[in-house]
Amino acid sequence: MSSPSDVASGFSISGLLDESSLTRERFPIVEIDVGAIEGHPANIAYSMDERSIANLARSIEKDGLTDIPLVRKLDDGRWQMISGHRRLEAYRLLASEDDSFARIPCRVVEGLTDSQAVTLLHTANYFVRALTVTERARATEALGLEAERLRAENPDLKGMRTADIKASMVYEQTGRTVSPKTIRREEKLAKVINESLSRHWAQEADEGRLSASSVDMLKDLPKEKQARLFAGRPAGLNKKETTDYLKEKLGVEEEADRRLVRILDDLRSYASSHLGETSSADRKAVAEIKRLSARIAKLVG
Repeated sequence: MSSPSDVASGFSISGLLDESSLTRERFPIVEIDVGAIEGHPANIAYSMDERSIANLARSIEKDGLTDIPLVRKLDDGRWQMISGHRRLEAYRLLASEDDSFARIPCRVVEGLTDSQAVTLLHTANYFVRALTVTERARATEALGLEAERLRAENPDLKGMRTADIKASMVYEQTGRTVSPKTIRREEKLAKVINESLSRHWAQEADEGRLSASSVDMLKDLPKEKQARLFAGRPAGLNKKETTDYLKEKLGVEEEADRRLVRILDDLRSYASSHLGETSSADRKAVAEIKRLSARIAKLVG
């Protein structure tokens, strides 16, 4: 029966990317014609922006290929990319200008099942690439299908939450930790971005230029009103300034520091239950509260 740690079956990103003699022997690097490698259908979840690929091509032309793509050979002899789709497209762009880029070095990973290939693709992208919020959520959502398969195969996983299994898979294949809480939060945020924000605000949020509080303020507004707010936003605002702009436009009152709110709640509770008899310890505490309150009042003006 499978477990999250079985998914890698020795095919971990850290193991594939190092330069040990064992890795070189087990996963050889070969040069393959750029026209002979097909993309993996699961890579559709990730952006293949032409401008970023053109920038990557210029970087490769200047500094060389620093990260070797991972490919596998299918049963019918075709080559399929696992990790390195943007690098492959950059090479194809360079090859159209210079024949020396007609072949790309790739590390060949043999023995991968279709399921392992999909898992490796998504876990590789999760940390190897700089992903948007939506792309990271798509990666973990795709891992959810594998998590359900593992749970169906292994009774020991039936009580394990899907996000915990996903986090385990990411750790097993990358050696890096992501918390189940982070996975759930990113998937929830991506859903809000895709379903509740207007196009321009969604792009801002997806690329990390919008605070969580800004997303909360926008998500329940009609998209027409969101569009007007975006059009009226002054140019060049940073994340905090955008939050302040939305608060002003929407008449959102600024919230007090949560620590002060908790203290106020406790003081109100004490005052409402006070029966008139006060101990010396309470009197000392009240005097200290009064002293600190005066000091804070001076600090905040």
